[in-house]
Amino acid sequence: MPSMSSGFPRPSAVSDLFPVPSPQAPRDEAAEAPYRLIFEAAAIGMVRLSLQGTILEANQRFADIVGRRRADLQGLHVQDITHPEDISSGRAHMEAAVVGREDGYLTEKRYVRPDGQVVWVSLNVALLRDARGQPVQLIAVAEDISERQQMQDAMNSARAAERASKAKTEFLSRMSHELRTPLNAMLGFAQLLRVDPRHPLHPDQRGKVDHIERAGAHLLAMLTDVLDLSRIEAGSLPMSIEPLALADVLDAAQALVSNQAGDAGLRLLCTPPEPGLFVQGDAVRLRQILVNLLSNGIKYNQPGGQVMLEALGVGREVVITVSDSGRGMSDAQLAHLFEPFNRLGAERTAIEGTGIGLVIVKRLVELMRGRIEVSSRHGAGTQFRVWLPRAEAPAEAADLAHRPRTSFGMLDDGLPGGLTLLYAEDNVVNVELLRQVMRMRPQWHLEVALCGQEAIAMALAQPPDLLLLDMHLGDMSGLDVSDALSMSAHTVAIPRVALSADVMPDQISEARQRGFVAYLTKPLDVGKLLSLLDRCARGEEL
Repeated sequence: MPSMSSGFPRPSAVSDLFPVPSPQAPRDEAAEAPYRLIFEAAAIGMVRLSLQGTILEANQRFADIVGRRRADLQGLHVQDITHPEDISSGRAHMEAAVVGREDGYLTEKRYVRPDGQVVWVSLNVALLRDARGQPVQLIAVAEDISERQQMQDAMNSARAAERASKAKTEFLSRMSHELRTPLNAMLGFAQLLRVDPRHPLHPDQRGKVDHIERAGAHLLAMLTDVLDLSRIEAGSLPMSIEPLALADVLDAAQALVSNQAGDAGLRLLCTPPEPGLFVQGDAVRLRQILVNLLSNGIKYNQPGGQVMLEALGVGREVVITVSDSGRGMSDAQLAHLFEPFNRLGAERTAIEGTGIGLVIVKRLVELMRGRIEVSSRHGAGTQFRVWLPRAEAPAEAADLAHRPRTSFGMLDDGLPGGLTLLYAEDNVVNVELLRQVMRMRPQWHLEVALCGQEAIAMALAQPPDLLLLDMHLGDMSGLDVSDALSMSAHTVAIPRVALSADVMPDQISEARQRGFVAYLTKPLDVGKLLSLLDRCARGEEL
């Protein structure tokens, strides 16, 4: 309970204002008249106490504050109306005043009303003495500060929630980095085994590698879902809302799940939307929404079933429908569909999942100012409808011509040679993974720096054609390395690419702002890295 030293008048002055005779002296009503007028008319609570803490008299405002009648207060001990947690400190203050260690005190405390309601007051207590200087009684002035205290509590709670959210985000960032680092090696080497044309796998081996990739991809998906949900709740998920050609988004989503549907023996149908239909949304997140819904339709389907994707413009909105012929859901399951980590009984099956995919879908849709609806019948399939704002086609059509793409795992002909890639990485397993990847691009020469200072020295001595930086090196960050090289005219123009297990949006945004041309995340997508190397070799913009 907070307590402050007194700042009210000296006892003699208080006695002048409130003359209180000793118990043996005759009552002087004329002398008490000013005191009585102030006592009765004051807009703040006032109460007289005996030296033992018994209430002698209280004005109407004090009675209102503590929620009692004035007559009922007289004769009560102050502890009878005090919150139990504040009794000991109040007793200590009162005893210190009576024995002369304090002339009074200022404190904040709680009273408890008869109905159990707690009221906070700022209490200013003074010790009154008689003409001989002997303690006679205590007088207290009380101001109701409950509303102020509630605001303070709300501010404290908000600050605590902000600190907790920040701590959670930092924890998730660290955990993401720690988990993605071993995943990088696992999935990276699995990709190399699968696509290396010089050492083709036996079908049995390919099947085992596929199991490794699927398991790693599932773990990565769960990690990504948890991070996405955390960022959504923290309000830190980056969104880029713009007009999107709906046909392109549907095609991209369909392509991402086509193999999954084929492996499950299901038909994946997509009805092309009307030409020129645009929707207002974030391209990456809308694709994520559709992939999640399509994947669920595939996972929870029946043998020989189908999943359908279609879209339609309805007035100022666009409705995107994902329907399946799967097992469907009961009304009881639908009521809990969007609850985090609730898999509606699927946790007792062999179907993989986290129970947060649909939660993320719903919140992403709402962030894009849309809504999601669902209808389902047990045993007869499920239909999700995503409603989003319709957008006008951009005034100038974007250039959709496809640039030449590097085929995954194959060597390109005609690319210039003699190029140098400097890779700064303090994890030897990650270094070995990149060495293996670079064998697919023999026109590139790989140099490795195992710390930031070494990377700076090597770049200054022999500037590379491309710099690949881990964001968390042993002695400094990748951003620090980039900043140091930006200070030299010999290295300022080197294209810098991040390769990091840190996927938090503020880190990615920081890297972009400080001159990184690309940000690759771990686990490494070998195809993306090869494509980036090829674009750099051709002199294209990264």
